[in-house]
Amino acid sequence: MQKYTILLISPLVHIYSEILSVLVVAEWSYFSWGEKVLPITNRDDFLTYEWVDLHSGDYFNDVVAYLRGLLDKEGTLIDEEGREKCKVAFLRAIQLEEDFFEMAYAA
Repeated sequence: MQKYTILLISPLVHIYSEILSVLVVAEWSYFSWGEKVLPITNRDDFLTYEWVDLHSGDYFNDVVAYLRGLLDKEGTLIDEEGREKCKVAFLRAIQLEEDFFEMAYAA
């Protein structure tokens, strides 16, 4: 029964791990950017100001650290195939974030 249960939930575990992989990249990128631009953010532009405030500071740093910790833990619980899928998702997310920021700064 245990092997069957593992078989049934295995795809869900991989999906969770892959989602965490992408989420870590996104939130860590946003935190890094938010911290960088916080001192120069235009306080008259409400949307920008709110977005930067949300993605900077000690609290958000703790959120990113929490997500990274979850991903690290998942890495110890999944098999090699799952880790490879996480790696692919992680690297793809990094590329998409780089593309986004390059487009934003080129505009």
